[in-house]
Amino acid sequence: MSTLPQMIASYLPSEEADTTIVAFFQMPSKIQGQQAKLGAVRGFFGEGRQGLVSVGLGLEEKASLEPEFLEKIRLLGGSTWSRLVSEKCRVLNVKVDSFCWKGSLAWVGAFAEGLILASYRFHGYRSVKKDEKMPRFVFHTQDKKQFLELKRVLGWVDSVGEAVAITRNWSNEPSNWGTPVTFAEQAKQLARKYGLKCSVMTEKQIKSQKMDLFLAVGQGSYRESRWVVLEYIPKKAYRKTVALVGKGVTFDSGGISLKPALKMEEMKHDMTGAATVLGATLLAAWNHAPVRILTYMPFTENMPGGGAIQPGNVIRARSGKTVEIVNTDAEGRLILADALDFAQDAKPDVLIDVATLTGAVSIALGKQCCAILGNDGSLIQKLKQSARIQGEKIWELPLFEEYFEDLKSDVADMKNVGNDGCAGVIRGASFLKEFIRKKTIWAHLDIASTAYHMSHLSYCPKRGASGAYVRSLAEFLIHG
Repeated sequence: MSTLPQMIASYLPSEEADTTIVAFFQMPSKIQGQQAKLGAVRGFFGEGRQGLVSVGLGLEEKASLEPEFLEKIRLLGGSTWSRLVSEKCRVLNVKVDSFCWKGSLAWVGAFAEGLILASYRFHGYRSVKKDEKMPRFVFHTQDKKQFLELKRVLGWVDSVGEAVAITRNWSNEPSNWGTPVTFAEQAKQLARKYGLKCSVMTEKQIKSQKMDLFLAVGQGSYRESRWVVLEYIPKKAYRKTVALVGKGVTFDSGGISLKPALKMEEMKHDMTGAATVLGATLLAAWNHAPVRILTYMPFTENMPGGGAIQPGNVIRARSGKTVEIVNTDAEGRLILADALDFAQDAKPDVLIDVATLTGAVSIALGKQCCAILGNDGSLIQKLKQSARIQGEKIWELPLFEEYFEDLKSDVADMKNVGNDGCAGVIRGASFLKEFIRKKTIWAHLDIASTAYHMSHLSYCPKRGASGAYVRSLAEFLIHG
């Protein structure tokens, strides 16, 4: 588990502080220009560890409150964290006035987000624990009206740090510790702690729901699958229900269609879809989202045991449609097919699934953004805009009917993969689309390339889970 730094709003700077953080605009002179170049972090430390950290905001004429500039400030926060760790700072005064631009605290919030997201550490299972004391940040302003807004901004930042940390912790958990049963128990604990409803189905109960595609994936593992549903209901009257479905494969060996050994250990991250919808649900609930949220997390393992499904098997989905299994490593879509069908029984106004579904998305989009596909242009645009507001990127791919042609089977209603390796992201979504009912508004996010190892972002760990799209989904749930 991780420990996060304190973010405190104050009228006065802390007398205990060993360091002060001040932001500067870039000046025309070469020396000052270099020191305040956008993204520059300079530290000045004297005797007794009293120090000053200056952070560069770039040229004022290029500054803005647009999401793209705020993301640069967020990255600046991440870079600043690295410098503070190297100097072993403990208590820091942050001069809010230096970050306040045109009366807005948006830069303060983005900078603080960068700090708290960069502070995450997964301590894991080392026998000797590192003694890492987290710094305390005192954001001080003497403006009374600004102080109240500052408390609100830092409250959001704290909730973002906690929600993303929970998501990262779940995704980073080794698969022998993070099992379907373990995650189901942790989900119940979190629900009790934060006032959400939670229900868990065992394999016997899942079988009674005829979710044979979901159960088929876990047949090769001795560990039982679990089906988890969280429900958040706003205190005030709500007009809309949003259903989130997250893929929860706690380890994906590929099954009988076994993956190569190289980097197979990273397949503990194959449940990041479930971790992401959990984090988004918590973040939205903590910030009083005005919509009802139903969050579905099917947890299982994909292993090549004696009972594992085999290429050529035909399995009947909960919806009644039949699927020929051509590749057991295309298991995520099998789980989601039953999960999406089950979720639609609740008649949600919007249905969104999040999954580390295809390796093909890495080839198509790299690590700069995730893919989105769906059947409603308005929903897709809202999700893209929510991501933009939070400094994250989503790119839409087409979902033309012709892409399904290659998934047609001679012995069943469909196959789980096509005949070649082309358009893998689209064909995965095309498969899922077959389980979406006529009146359901649906979107699919393929986060396989952005779920972990996002080292190009200063506020993400160099290795391990990123926690990407928790903020974007929560933004949609709160303001969508």
